[in-house]
Amino acid sequence: MPLTAAQLQAELANIVDVSFATAIIENFRQMQQRFYAGDWQPTELDSGRLVEAIARAIYQLDSGTVTHSQLPGDLCEKIEDDRNLRQHQLDPKARRHISRALMLVYKFRSDRGSVHISPEYTANEMDAVFMLHAAKWLLAEFLRLAWNKDRKVIAETIAEIIQLEHSLIHEVDGTPLILDASVSAPEEVLLLLNHAEGHRLQREELSRQAKNNSTSATNTALSRLTKSNEIRTTAYPGELLLTPKGQKRVIESIIPKYKP
Repeated sequence: MPLTAAQLQAELANIVDVSFATAIIENFRQMQQRFYAGDWQPTELDSGRLVEAIARAIYQLDSGTVTHSQLPGDLCEKIEDDRNLRQHQLDPKARRHISRALMLVYKFRSDRGSVHISPEYTANEMDAVFMLHAAKWLLAEFLRLAWNKDRKVIAETIAEIIQLEHSLIHEVDGTPLILDASVSAPEEVLLLLNHAEGHRLQREELSRQAKNNSTSATNTALSRLTKSNEIRTTAYPGELLLTPKGQKRVIESIIPKYKP
């Protein structure tokens, strides 16, 4: 059976530097959690950190050298370069494919408004979908190249990584819908606020979007969440804002619970 994230991280720490193993698994996990929540910009930002970790891990596998400072561009050039006299440990085709995939993701997220201010692009669902699935390929390919494990275990783990998921939230014409109808009223409120621009919504709009629970249940949830400081009012009449405490609950408790 496929390994858990913690087990996989421990396995990888026996192969590459422990900081690389930790960063690879943690950033991939965070990418997925942010994607499920509809947080496109953090999804894309995490892809850059994942690329850095995988690039350094691949360079270690290929050269035997550990570096914590060189950027993906420099490392990928060295990984792919056959002109130098250094002995490569990885197959030329494998080195070429993964280095080019790493650089595609690394440059793409920098140019699409998630890292630098752009007059043309802002972080969005389409770009985040690409980033997430490119990250799945990168992680799966890294496992294939690095992991000296039974082929069946590797295949099962990779299959677990690359399976298709659906976001917890589906949005049409600017109106989001929480797809899992079993969410409680407080969970639905927190998910909707986390998805909203600036993590804030007018109370009436929030109640209109909360379709999985009754109006009374939603109102009760709003009262309890305000008392627990997971949401708060703002200077604008009727506006509600998700607090860091509420966002922490979304990311650490709600999203893993309802992961598709």
